[in-house]
Amino acid sequence: MTQETALGAALKNAVQTMSKKKQTEMIAEYIYGKYEVFSRCKPLAVGIEKDLVEALPQFDAALINRVLSNHCRRPKYIKAIARGGKRFNLNNRFQGEVSAEEQAHALAQPGIKEAIEKQDARRAEARQARENQQQKSAE
Repeated sequence: MTQETALGAALKNAVQTMSKKKQTEMIAEYIYGKYEVFSRCKPLAVGIEKDLVEALPQFDAALINRVLSNHCRRPKYIKAIARGGKRFNLNNRFQGEVSAEEQAHALAQPGIKEAIEKQDARRAEARQARENQQQKSAE
């Protein structure tokens, strides 16, 4: 455990004078700006909440967990879990896999399966358009 500095303590006190809503918004903004796994909605490693609380001692652990819960309810994140694959830690490094049960649970959420199908169709159209453009350029 690291020793808290005077500046760190002052920052923590200043943050805690704000409303819980403001603090939650500040934490979310900070996390999305600092960690690519959040901004790109990649599947998060199991136990990442402990890493976040440790990495952000200036914020209340309960509010960090609230931000994390809000993130994990986002449709974009649920789609990432439904697609399966690797999970990532705060440093954007591989740390585990999405289990079949987790994937099935995500796919069971309302509208997720349809959203994935629409996204796949858009990606296929875009890929086809790029290929057509490349063929025209080659001629």
